[in-house]
Amino acid sequence: MKDTLVTVGIALYNHEKYIVKCLESIVKQSYNNIELIIIDDGSKDNSFKIAKDYLDNQNYNQNYKIYTRPNKGMCNTLNEIAQQASGKYISFIGSDDYWMLNKIEEQVYFLENNNEIAFVHSNSIKVDENDKEIGFLDYSLKNNSEDMFESIIFGRGGVNTPSHLYKTEVYDKIGYYDSNLKFEDLDFWLRLSKFYKLGFINKCHTYYRWHGENLSDDRNKLKFYNDEIVKIFDKNIEDLELKKSAILRIYRKSYLLALRTFEVKYFVKYLYKI
Repeated sequence: MKDTLVTVGIALYNHEKYIVKCLESIVKQSYNNIELIIIDDGSKDNSFKIAKDYLDNQNYNQNYKIYTRPNKGMCNTLNEIAQQASGKYISFIGSDDYWMLNKIEEQVYFLENNNEIAFVHSNSIKVDENDKEIGFLDYSLKNNSEDMFESIIFGRGGVNTPSHLYKTEVYDKIGYYDSNLKFEDLDFWLRLSKFYKLGFINKCHTYYRWHGENLSDDRNKLKFYNDEIVKIFDKNIEDLELKKSAILRIYRKSYLLALRTFEVKYFVKYLYKI
């Protein structure tokens, strides 16, 4: 198992405050055979210099590359990393998140001993801007493994994105991340779950930073997030009745959210769509 190469990718953007904590959790992993690829996606702060200086000063003996270039967006950056990946497995980490030190080791062990499964995820601890624990992303009571396509669509279960590890060979079957979308994970997990079984480890392996910039807060859900989910469902669901039911569910959720938050513009919008 120790001979199995794992690629860890970081799409770095404007996280000078958090990137050292993120990198430290990778450098100190109990699993040693890691290829680290970091692309700074045109940060406007000192993220790139801080990250590079940290790695240069660690005498980090693993294979790594780090470079910066103009901004191309999250999906394009993830794809650029994925296309360079040499590992049997790959995991992406948000440049403001960080991992428990046994994350890679335990997830590689799981996949190596469950060959029929292409992907594994686990739970996360939510932290604020100062690393204070403020909650959990707990998938243990949801549908979290095996055939997950409809469970993801209807919210009966799902994938804890901050905690994933999967086989890089899946790219040959389902392609890379869709750069036409505003966020990458839901579309990719739906495509993955059409063809592969998913696995779950009921442990916390990652720390997920929760702050005002998160895409899925209430304001963003009404502004664009839920409409993007509808776009993703329309792309991925072939059965027309299933698609209709799934999209109607999103419209109803949006309507109720607008009602609860007194957002009259969105209340009218989603009432009309319903």
